[in-house]
Amino acid sequence: MKIKRFQAADVRQAIKEVRDVLGPDAVILSNTRVDGGVEIVAATDYDESQFKRPSPAISEPARREAKVEINPSLANPAVAPAARPEPAQNVWSQEPTLVQMRKEIAGMKDMLQSQLSDLAWKDMERINPIQVQLLHRHLAMGVQVELAKSIVAQSRQSDDLETAWRQSLGTLATQIPIQADNFLETGGIYSLVGPTGVGKTTTVAKMAARCALKHGAKNVGLITTDCFRVGGQEQLRTYARILGLPVRVARTHEELGSALNELLDRRFILIDTAGMNQRDMQLSEKFSLLRNQSPRIQNYLTLSATTQTNVLNDTIKAFSHLELSGCILTKTDETNSLGGAISAMIRHKLPLAYLCNGQQVPEDFSLARPASLVKDASLLMNDEQLDPQTLSTYGGFAAYG
Repeated sequence: MKIKRFQAADVRQAIKEVRDVLGPDAVILSNTRVDGGVEIVAATDYDESQFKRPSPAISEPARREAKVEINPSLANPAVAPAARPEPAQNVWSQEPTLVQMRKEIAGMKDMLQSQLSDLAWKDMERINPIQVQLLHRHLAMGVQVELAKSIVAQSRQSDDLETAWRQSLGTLATQIPIQADNFLETGGIYSLVGPTGVGKTTTVAKMAARCALKHGAKNVGLITTDCFRVGGQEQLRTYARILGLPVRVARTHEELGSALNELLDRRFILIDTAGMNQRDMQLSEKFSLLRNQSPRIQNYLTLSATTQTNVLNDTIKAFSHLELSGCILTKTDETNSLGGAISAMIRHKLPLAYLCNGQQVPEDFSLARPASLVKDASLLMNDEQLDPQTLSTYGGFAAYG
């Protein structure tokens, strides 16, 4: 192994000298600052094994010998063990010039990727202009990119954009999972769960009003487990007084059991639950009040259409422990995009049962119809044209086709 020391005004010049003298295969052993610049120690024919510690696979007698030699010095405080040499710090990689070079290279890489995505997108526009326009529209509607590409790929080839667009909306509608049974007709025990602020209490009131109007108030009972939100119980009690329905409050597992037993003669029992943060570490503990009470309770997740798509995905995952029977989508009248909610339900195969599109009880409550939901989503579409660089940030367009 040949070792040589180099001095220069900066690291870049020193590395150049190393390459000129020792060649491109030289290995830099250390880098230190000295008066007037830096000093680099480099080597050729570098054998890394010469600097490694002995292999641990040594014989047991040799291991015992090593212990015997070391123990006397450790037992005698007057004999201090030899200080272990500090490993040489390879600081040259943090030299400001190299750090700046790495940043510039990373910037050039991003720029090239952007330009390649731009070229790929323009090439796709030339080859499949109809598909590109369909993709534009689905993304502007808020549909997640992978789902949008899948829908466009399934669309039949057509030379007319509007025909292709209607076909792709139909394809999207067929992928929305729907709760087949109208449980407001069949009866049962239903609980609404979900995060705070999504409209669970108002939705329970709408459901109760529908059941009372169709089947009579004597067939409907209400239970609330919302003992945390200020005014939560009073809101439900107000609706119940107007409708002439009984309300029971359940703070514990036992109280929920008693409330269910009191109302078992009712055809419909609707349970309003406290809002839960999907990131709450005690979420599973709170679930046990419903999960362990009765297998007859069917849990429906209440989702707000105004919620961002990634938060909807997190919420569905967090509440999936409840073996959800389906979901109810609220605040569809307050959102500027429905594509995210549609994408989340399709991704998690969560059946949609009902839609809430206002605060009026019980008018603003309806069965979920995929075609109507997709139509509403298209009407909310943000029709701003997306430029190729913006589209490239969604990922995967270069490979799509």
